[in-house]
Amino acid sequence: MKTLISWIAQNNDFEAGNVNEAGPNFTFHKYFFKGDRHFILSTKQKDDTRTELLVNHLKRSFPDRIIEAVYLDISDPIDHQEIQSKITPFLANYKDDQIALFISPGTPAMQVVWYLCHMNMNLKTTLYQTREARHTKTKEKPELIKIDLSNSSLPVTAVYHQEEIKRVGPSDDYKITAAIEPIYRNAGKVAQTDEVTVLILGESGTGKENLAKYIHNNSIRKDKPYITVNCSAFNDQLLESRLFGYKKGAFTGADKDTLGLFELAHEGTIFLDEIGDISPYMQQALLRVLQEKEIMPLGGKAKKVDVRVIAATNQNLVKRCEEKLFRWDLYYRLSVVELDVPTLLQRGKADLKTMIEYFLNQKKRQLKKNKKLQLDKDAMEILLNYSYPGNIRELENIISRLYVFNEESVSADVLPKRLKQESVDKPMNWDFIEKEHIERVLKHFNGNKRQTALAIGWAINTLGTKMEKYGIKEV
Repeated sequence: MKTLISWIAQNNDFEAGNVNEAGPNFTFHKYFFKGDRHFILSTKQKDDTRTELLVNHLKRSFPDRIIEAVYLDISDPIDHQEIQSKITPFLANYKDDQIALFISPGTPAMQVVWYLCHMNMNLKTTLYQTREARHTKTKEKPELIKIDLSNSSLPVTAVYHQEEIKRVGPSDDYKITAAIEPIYRNAGKVAQTDEVTVLILGESGTGKENLAKYIHNNSIRKDKPYITVNCSAFNDQLLESRLFGYKKGAFTGADKDTLGLFELAHEGTIFLDEIGDISPYMQQALLRVLQEKEIMPLGGKAKKVDVRVIAATNQNLVKRCEEKLFRWDLYYRLSVVELDVPTLLQRGKADLKTMIEYFLNQKKRQLKKNKKLQLDKDAMEILLNYSYPGNIRELENIISRLYVFNEESVSADVLPKRLKQESVDKPMNWDFIEKEHIERVLKHFNGNKRQTALAIGWAINTLGTKMEKYGIKEV
C-alpha cells in the first residue's frame, strides 16, 4: 500500500474561507499524487470544520482517491515532544506501507518530528517537499523535491537542537519582563520596517536569538523561512558553502548542487549569530551580499536573494574595528539598528525573581512534573544573590537541574555549590557594590565609556564622575 501523510496547512490550504487550490495539499494531488490513500493530520481533538472542508473538497476534485482526516489531539503545535508522542504510534500502524511524508505543511517542530521518525523508526518512509510554481524556472507548476537525509551535511541532532531553541521562542513561550520590555517594544518597531538590518548585542545566554525570532515573527516575513546559523561553528570553506551553496564539482565531495542558507531563506529572515567571529575573507563575502543583495554559490553564478539579515555578537565590534579585526563598512551595514540585550544581573533582582518563577512553572510543564517546586527562603536568597555569568541560559539550566533531583521543595543545602561560592567577606555598602558594577560593565564593553554609560542608564558625564570618585582607571 502506498500511503501519503501530511499535516493540514491551516493558513496556506485556505483563502477567504475556502479551500485554496494553490495550497500545498491540493497542488500535491493535482501534480504529484501516485499513492493509494492520503491521511491528512489535524492537531484537533475531533471533527474540525476546516479539516473536513479540505478533505471533502479533495474528494470531490479527485473522486478516485482515498482521503481521510486523522485527529491527533495536540495541544501545542510547536512542542516537538508532544507531536512525536502522537506521530510515532500512528506511523507504527502502517509499518508495511510505502509511506510518503509530505513535510511542507506544518510548523517547524512538525518537520523536525518527520525527520526524526524517518531516521529512527526503520520504516519505508520517503520525505518530500514542494517548491511553489513562482519559484521554479518555468513559473508554470510547482516542483517536487525528494529529501535525502543520508547526504545531508547537517546532522539530525543539530536540527533537533535548533528546533528546541525555536520551540521556546518569544512568540509563545518566552517571558518579556519589565526590564526588557522597552527593548522588545523597539524590536516591534524595527520589525515593521522591512529591509533594515539589525545588530543585536549582548553577552552569551542573554536571549539574543529570542529577540531575533521576535522581530521575524512580527514582520511581514513571518510566514516565510527563518534560518539560524552560528558563524563561529564553521571554518571559512564550510561557512561559505553553508551560507551561499555550491555547484556540483565545486570542491572535493561536492557531488550535487546544494542550496545555501541565504537561498533557503529567500523572502524570509536569516539570523547570523556570533558575527564578530568571522574572518576578513567572510566579512568581504557577506558585505557583497548586503550591498548587492546577491549571493555567489561556490562554482556557480551570482543569484539575487531577498533576505532580511539579523546579526548578533557578544563582542565589542567597535573595538574590533579599531583594532582592524572587523571591517568598518560591514559594521555600518549590519548596525543600521542596534539592540542591546542586558545581562541578567543588569536587569535587577525584581526581574530575576520573575524569571525564577517563570522557569519553575515552565519546567514543571516541560518535564511533566506533578507538582511545582517550592524554594525555601534561604534557597531563594542564594538564587537572588548569584551573579549568573551564563545569564538566562544558566538560570534555566539550574531550574531544570532542581526538578531532576527534587520532588517538591528545594532547600539551600541541595543547591549547586558554585551558587554559594561568592565571597561573604565583601563589604555590604552601596559604594563598593556600585564600583564593582561599573568595573564589570566597563570590562564587558572593553573600556568603551559610551556603551558602559548607556548600559547602566547614566549620562556619560555621570559615568566619568563616578569613575573619578572610585579611582577607576580606563581599561
